[in-house]
Amino acid sequence: MSVRGTISTWGRLLGLAALLAGCAVAPPRYYSLAAPAAGLPASTAGTARAAQGDQAAQGDRGVQPASASPAPRAAGTGLRLSVARIPAEAERPQLVVRDPARGPAVQVLNDSLWAAPLGDQIRDALAAEVGRRLGAADLQRLPDAGSRPARRIEVRIDRFDMVWDRFVALEADWTDRAPGADRIRLCRAAVRLPAGAGVASLVEAQRGALDRLAALIAAAASDSTADLQGKPTVSEFGCT
Repeated sequence: MSVRGTISTWGRLLGLAALLAGCAVAPPRYYSLAAPAAGLPASTAGTARAAQGDQAAQGDRGVQPASASPAPRAAGTGLRLSVARIPAEAERPQLVVRDPARGPAVQVLNDSLWAAPLGDQIRDALAAEVGRRLGAADLQRLPDAGSRPARRIEVRIDRFDMVWDRFVALEADWTDRAPGADRIRLCRAAVRLPAGAGVASLVEAQRGALDRLAALIAAAASDSTADLQGKPTVSEFGCT
């Protein structure tokens, strides 16, 4: 083979390699609704929750930050919080978002995945914050809890929306039964928070919405709802 032919062959091979590299599928990013690690700046919280990064999240969306120290725990108190259902369209490994330009259509982001099943993440996030606010241990994480008295809360998520560059929205019902109580309370709340551009910002805003929902659940449990009603991020809240 002539030198010119060899150069031509190598040129074609290099061109093919470049084409294949350009067609390679980017690895997926994984996202978590868990609270950021202590001391992590708010501007990077969303990025830290993505396994391979994304645009930095844009801070807390109207939710008061958690205090550095948890509320004091009364001896023997516990919490058993469960999530009975989440919307079927959201119950998948991929993030599902809405685009205002596409009306009712949704986008399933195959390159943006939840780091764990969404229902489990919602339960863990709510249980952690409700337990912190009530000073109650999450008994579902304690295998030796046995028959320890516990407040039982069952949550049903009716809406879990993330809208590109607009907002996130949560709507939920829950039942609440205090230890030893015969009466079961039924409550409902709707939360909506603004969100910036990018997937990480949507996840960060949805985490903030879960924090707000947890605050409402804890407030209803302790009958201290006066300071939460009428908040701009809470469009509906009440118990019977």
